[in-house]
Amino acid sequence: MSICRLATKGIGSLFTKEIASPTKLSFRTTYIVERVIPPPVSRFNAKRPRILKARNFIYKTVEDTDLTDPPDLHVVLTSYVEGIGDVGDVISADPYYAREHLLLPRKADYATPENIEKYANMRKSRSERAKYSSIQAGMLVKVLSKSTFPVFMNHQKPWTIEKKHIHVAFRVEGFFVPEDAIELPSTPIEGPDLEKESTDFAVYVTINNREKVPVRCRLFHVKPGFETAKLSDELYLDKCEPILPEQKELLESMPMPEILDDISASVSLVEKYRIKYLN
Repeated sequence: MSICRLATKGIGSLFTKEIASPTKLSFRTTYIVERVIPPPVSRFNAKRPRILKARNFIYKTVEDTDLTDPPDLHVVLTSYVEGIGDVGDVISADPYYAREHLLLPRKADYATPENIEKYANMRKSRSERAKYSSIQAGMLVKVLSKSTFPVFMNHQKPWTIEKKHIHVAFRVEGFFVPEDAIELPSTPIEGPDLEKESTDFAVYVTINNREKVPVRCRLFHVKPGFETAKLSDELYLDKCEPILPEQKELLESMPMPEILDDISASVSLVEKYRIKYLN
């Protein structure tokens, strides 16, 4: 059974001149097909091969590369990449992410034996940086310190903010933080109190039992059923008055809040782009 490998290219490229760009990668779609009716075998010592008929040019698709994911690409990092690794780390990642964000900006090179040996020597002499408990911990500290987490409390029934309320606030924003990793202010925050509406307080989150980062929380009184209502950006971007006077200096020293469409996506690069560490 004969198998033909065909390559197709956009018809538009026949009429337009392609311009080479360092950020534009060539793209080619490959189809693997086979004949439905195999061609007849020519006789031994025949003067000419048998002429193929129309039925011999009917093909069926064996594989369409557009429908299959390309294999992960192995690269070795040539510089420090926040949230991924440092010089000499060998990783495998989604090929599109590896080319666009690592190879083209020259943050990585192909993981050939020569490159692995070359950057392994640089790895031994690389400068010491702030050591975190994991590769993603540094980015997580940065994201949490610039985020504002709304805490929704009942506007009628008495309450005191507990760890479970902060745990739920993180879950709503896409983070799972166990209650034993949350440290509340020493002064209890009680309500309902409309004077505390849209005011800030800080809690501490411990990452991997090592990094301890202060996180800004903002108190809102809402009716039951409206806890997940989307608030306007102004309620996040502006710094508000602190609930506790002893936290005023801490809150003023923290970075200004930033609005991110998906703050959890900026942390989970490893899961999003199938990054695996090979050394």
